[in-house]
Amino acid sequence: MKKIETSLDKLHSDISNFYKFDLHHFIVMNAVDLGNEKMELQWFFCDYAHPCETTMFQTVAGSNDLIPSIKDIVHPAWVGEAELVDLLGLNIENTSKGFVLEADFDGAPLKKKK
Repeated sequence: MKKIETSLDKLHSDISNFYKFDLHHFIVMNAVDLGNEKMELQWFFCDYAHPCETTMFQTVAGSNDLIPSIKDIVHPAWVGEAELVDLLGLNIENTSKGFVLEADFDGAPLKKKK
C-alpha cells in the first residue's frame, strides 16, 4: 500500500491532483480516534488496473478542526463523510448530521470518552 502524508490545508489539492475517476476507485474514508481530542484521518483508493495498488492519504487533526470535504472531486465520498460526522462527531465541510443517526442525536457513539 502506498501511503501519502498530507495536511488539512493540502488535502483537497493533493487528492485533486491524484484522483482520476477512470483510474481510481474510492474505497472509504476512515477515522481512528487517537484520544486526547486527536483523530487520524484516512482516505483509501484502489487502482482499477492490475495489480490494483491501494493508496491511502493520511493526516492527523484535532476533533474540532474543520475537515475539507472531497465530495466535489470524488462524488461517492459524501457517504463516508456523513457516516463520520454522525459516528465520530467530525466537523466535515458542508456535511450535516442525520445520515446514520437522527440529526438531533446528542453524541458521537464511536468517539473515545475523555
